[in-house]
Amino acid sequence: MKNHTCDNTNFIYPEGLGGEKICKTCGLVIDETPPFKGYTQWTPEWHSNWNEQDSETLKEWLTILRGVSCQLNLPNYPFREEAARTIRKQNHLLFRSQKLSKNKRETVAALMHLVLKEYDKMRSIKEISKGLNLDNKMVMRQAWLLNKTLKSNGENVKIQRKTATDYLLEYAGKITESRELIISAKNTLQTIRRAGGNPIGLAAGALYYSCKKKTKISKEKIGETFGISDRTVYTNEARIRKLMEKSEIIGPLPA
Repeated sequence: MKNHTCDNTNFIYPEGLGGEKICKTCGLVIDETPPFKGYTQWTPEWHSNWNEQDSETLKEWLTILRGVSCQLNLPNYPFREEAARTIRKQNHLLFRSQKLSKNKRETVAALMHLVLKEYDKMRSIKEISKGLNLDNKMVMRQAWLLNKTLKSNGENVKIQRKTATDYLLEYAGKITESRELIISAKNTLQTIRRAGGNPIGLAAGALYYSCKKKTKISKEKIGETFGISDRTVYTNEARIRKLMEKSEIIGPLPA
């Protein structure tokens, strides 16, 4: 959608959204911009991307979500995608509630607050409201209504435990734009699935395992990006290397 009255030039180019640019001030989504090149363009199933089968109402909610997440400077994965997943899964509740759908932007802001809370990335409603130029009391009211609506159907804003693949897709794109490297690391994790271990360490180790063969990306760089020590990266890579060697002899580990 376009609005020729918005003259702001402070735009954000979000990843994997078909190239839209978003006004950082008002959250307006403006079309017809070159697509951003990033790893999110090949990641399977992004809930915030719509298709021809999606209703206009769903598209409107997802468009608002894009603007909100960009204005709050949140990474696409996992926060925006978790919010989009909730919108898709609970659309029958959200769309039928006049109180929630009447103030969609405030409701989406409240949803982001709840998603961040589940990930222990707490941002107060006051802080979120200020960043979006929304009324703090209204967003707080929508957060209460959203929780009540979901609980009435036996649901909550819950997240699944993040897997090693989740961590890989969250952080790898900050280190490299090589699709080949990230897919290689993802396939490695698939091969050693159910092998146990800390998922974030396994993700970093799998990326380092792939990088050692083809690039000069260091374990220090990977550790810094994943928020772990370079020793942890090395230890996990060594363990993965042994598991991969074993899988070549006896076949992939059982699912």
